Amino acid sequence: MVKTRLMLLLVCAVSGPVTSLGASDLFSDADANDTNVNGTNVSGITGSATLTDIKRQLSTLSSPQQRIDFLQQQRPQSAQWPIEQQGQLLHLLAIEQEVNSDLVAAVDSYTQAIKLLTPHPLSEELVKSYIERSFILYLQTNDTQVYCPDREVAITLARQLGNVDILAEVLAQSAYCYNKPSDFGEGLKRLNEALALAQQHQLGLSRQAMIFNATAAIYRDNGLNRKAYQYFKKSYGFWEQAQDKQDMFNMLHNMVGESIKLGLWVENKDHLLQMQQLVEQSPEFADFEFFYQFNTGISCWAQGLFQEGIEHFLRALEVQDTTQEKYFVDATHAWLALSYFRQQQPDKAFKYAEKFSHSATYHGHSSELKLMIAAIIDYANGSSNLGMNKLLDTIDLQKKNFANIINNDVVNSSLDHNLTVAEFNNRLLENQLAINKLNLEAEIDTQKITNLSMVIAVLIALVLLVVVIFLWQSRRQFKRRSQTDYLTGIANRRHTFEQGKKIFNQAQKNNRPLAVIMFDIDNFKAINDRYGHDIGDLAIKACGRRARNWLKKNDILGRIGGEEFLIILPDTGQLQAVEIAERLRTSIELNQFVFHNVKINFTISVAVAMLTPQTHELADIIKQADLGLYQAKDKGRNQVVIMDH
Repeated sequence: MVKTRLMLLLVCAVSGPVTSLGASDLFSDADANDTNVNGTNVSGITGSATLTDIKRQLSTLSSPQQRIDFLQQQRPQSAQWPIEQQGQLLHLLAIEQEVNSDLVAAVDSYTQAIKLLTPHPLSEELVKSYIERSFILYLQTNDTQVYCPDREVAITLARQLGNVDILAEVLAQSAYCYNKPSDFGEGLKRLNEALALAQQHQLGLSRQAMIFNATAAIYRDNGLNRKAYQYFKKSYGFWEQAQDKQDMFNMLHNMVGESIKLGLWVENKDHLLQMQQLVEQSPEFADFEFFYQFNTGISCWAQGLFQEGIEHFLRALEVQDTTQEKYFVDATHAWLALSYFRQQQPDKAFKYAEKFSHSATYHGHSSELKLMIAAIIDYANGSSNLGMNKLLDTIDLQKKNFANIINNDVVNSSLDHNLTVAEFNNRLLENQLAINKLNLEAEIDTQKITNLSMVIAVLIALVLLVVVIFLWQSRRQFKRRSQTDYLTGIANRRHTFEQGKKIFNQAQKNNRPLAVIMFDIDNFKAINDRYGHDIGDLAIKACGRRARNWLKKNDILGRIGGEEFLIILPDTGQLQAVEIAERLRTSIELNQFVFHNVKINFTISVAVAMLTPQTHELADIIKQADLGLYQAKDKGRNQVVIMDH
C-alpha cells in the first residue's frame, strides 16, 4: 500500500506545525520585511517573495494540485535566491507532488533538491529528500539495489545532523535493506539502535510502530514467520492507538501473509474481515480495495480454492489504477498465471505469465515465483525439459533458503534482538512477558524449525511429484486442444492442413494415390435464420459425426470453415473416394435429424479431387475441390462433383 501520506506526516511531525503541511519550520526565516499574502489566490504573492511568504500562502490552498501550481509559479523568481533556498523550494514542491501521487515528478524534484542542497551546510531537508526519494523508488521497483543506496547516504547524514527522531526513522528504514540471512545481523543491529533511541528519548507511537514493522519485515524475509507475525501485531496495536487507518490496513496486509504461512486460518479470516471493514470505512484510500482483493486471492490460493482466487485477482486488476505499487499489480499477474495453470487453463496461464515476465518490477520478485512462472512459459512453448528443470531449481532454491533460515547465526541474532525488544517493552508496558519467557519461546521456535526441516523436505518432494504429473497431463491436454475444433471435436483448420501436407508429401514421394473430399451444408444460412444458430451448430456437429463413420484410421477429417469440411484420404483411388463421398451425401439426405425436439432435413454438396502428376502441392488439390464445390452449388446442390485436371 502507498504510504506517502504517512511519510509526509512524519516529515511534518519532525518539522513543526503552522502550514497545512506542518512544514513551516523546515526553513529559517529569510526576510523580516515579508510581502503580504493576497488571500487564497494561487498567484497571490507578488514582488520579492520569501520562503516564509510561500509557506504561509501554502496553508491557504486546499488541494495538493493547487499547491503544486502555486509552487511552480514561484520557480522563475526563485532563480535569484541563494542556491540553498532554491533547494528548499524544490523540497517543498516534491512533498506536494508526492501527496498528489505524481511520483515520477516527485523523484525528479527530490533529485534536484539533493543536488542543490548537498554543497551547503547539512540540513534536515537534505536528509528527508534522500529518505522520501528512497521510499518512492521502493514503491516503483521493490528492488533493494535501487532504493537502498539513498538510505545508506541518509543514515550517514542523519548521524552528522544529530536529530534523534530522524536518525531512528532512517535506522528503521535501512534495516529493510539487510533482509537476507547473510546480513540479517546487521539489520537487527540497526533496529536495536533505533529501539535504544526510542527508549532513551521517549519517541512517539508512530516511530515505535515503524521500528516494530521493520523488525517484523526482516524476520519475515528470513523465514521466522511466527516472530514476524507477533511484531506485525505489535505494530498494528500502535497504529490502532494512533487511529492511523492507512497503516492499520498496511499491517493487516502483512498479517494476512504471515497467517497464511503459519496456517492460522481463523486469524487469517479475521484479518481479511478487518481489511474489508476498512475498505468500507475509508473511501479516501482508493487502493484499499485493490489490496483487499489481492490478499483474499492469495488466501484462496493457499487453501486450494483456485477458481475463487482467480475471481478476486481479476477484481484486483479491475481497480489496479488506484495503486502506485506496480510491484503488487505485477504480482497479481503472476498469481493469476499460477491459478489458471492449477485450473488446467494453460492458455490463460501463459497469457498472464507473459505479462509478469515482461513487467518492470520482474527482477524485484522472489526467485521461487520467477522460476515457477518460467516453468509455465517453457511448458506452453513445448519445452518440457526446460520446464522440469525450472521446477527442480525452485525446489533447490527453497532448500537453500530453508538451510539459511535455520543457520545458527540467524537464530542467534534473532534471539539477541528479542532480548533487546523485551527490555524495551518491559519499560513501556509493565505487564509484558518476562525476558526468560521470551528466550524460552525463541528456543522452542528454533527447535521446532529444526524438527520440521525433514518433514518439509519430504513434503516438497511429494509436491514436486504431484506437480510433475499435473504438468505432464496439462501438456497433453494443451496439445490436444490446440489441434481440435472446439465445436465438433474433429481436427481444426490448422491441424488439418499440417497433417494434410505430411500425407501429401508422403504420397508424392512414394507415388501413391491421394484423394481430397470437400463438402459443406446446403442453404446453411437459411437453417440459421429459420431455426437459430444453436440448431445450426448441431447440424455442423452432426455432419462431422456422419463423415467420421465412413473414414479409415489414417484418414484426416477437419472443419476448415463455418459449415465447410475437408477429408484427406491417403492410398485412395478416385472410384473409392467417389463412393465414400456419395455414401456421405446420401446418409445425410435420407436422414431426418432431431435437435432439441426440432425435426430438420438438410443436404450437402460434395466435391472430389485427386493427386495428379501436374499437382505441385496440397493447396492445388484443395483449390480443385473448392472449384468443384462451386460447380455442385451451381448445378442445384445435393450432389457429388468429380474434378479431373
